Amino acid sequence: MQQVDPMIAWELLVIDNASTDGTANFVAQLWPDDHIDQLRIIREEKLGAIHARQRAIQEANYSYLSYVDDDNWISPNWVAEIFNIFENNSSVGIISCPSTANLLDTPPIYFEGLKGWLAIGTKSTEEGIIKTRPTSFWTAGLSLRIEAFDILENTSYSICLTGRTGKQTYGGEDHELCLTLTLMGWDIYYTHKNYFIHDIPESRLQVSYLEKLIQNGGKSKVILDIYRNEYWQNKFYNPYLSILGYLNDLFNKALKYWIKYIFDLTSTPLDPNRISYLHALGRVQSYWIHFRHIAQAKSNIKILRSLSKQARLNQKN
Repeated sequence: MQQVDPMIAWELLVIDNASTDGTANFVAQLWPDDHIDQLRIIREEKLGAIHARQRAIQEANYSYLSYVDDDNWISPNWVAEIFNIFENNSSVGIISCPSTANLLDTPPIYFEGLKGWLAIGTKSTEEGIIKTRPTSFWTAGLSLRIEAFDILENTSYSICLTGRTGKQTYGGEDHELCLTLTLMGWDIYYTHKNYFIHDIPESRLQVSYLEKLIQNGGKSKVILDIYRNEYWQNKFYNPYLSILGYLNDLFNKALKYWIKYIFDLTSTPLDPNRISYLHALGRVQSYWIHFRHIAQAKSNIKILRSLSKQARLNQKN
């Protein structure tokens, strides 16, 4: 149960993303009757993680929103801590925290090196506002200031990456979300006072699943590089020509991997060189998958620059 001061108004907003397993009824039966006014279940028919997350932003009744996935368990101080951080830090638009895994059995030997791909671990040793840029965190356990999205609503900004859709494990929507807010000028706060537990079934520890996850993780690169270059400031960067760099990287990574594979030098099923090769392959694929979104991402950057400039002017005044 959440340990929340009665003076803090909060709710559980459940976005039922076109489920067919009776999610809504299951949640309603579990929720205590004496707190029924703090539960809202919203049906979102458009399948995809980003559509569910955007619907949550639209439906939120309060100033702050935390994304808690259906396989996450949050610390009992979650609501109170998130509320206090936002209330005491007006420049903060994003809050993130560490996570641990709930596993039924002893994990495979490669788990420790790959757990970050499953949104498990600590992404910052710092406590407080993170100044490093570009910086982004997993959407699981991410908390947001709704005001930031109210500002975006009056623009032609449009998200480019959709994240998980059904069985497709495309990623990157979490990074695009964080980069969007930091480019607007919002700060990121990392707290170790909160945590969440991520339930990991055995199926997600299988080599085939992890390999697909790693490869798909690269399939957002062409879009994310457009956002990140605002911090890198590479004057010669051209997203339409980025395929040349991706192909060169894939060639080098593939060469290293296949040499080790042919001479039987790989140490584990998920050898570091194979991971690098799969991710590089995903980056090449990202160009073709998201080529049509490049123009929108570039347009988004112009919008974010304008909003950041306006925010700085408002602060001076």
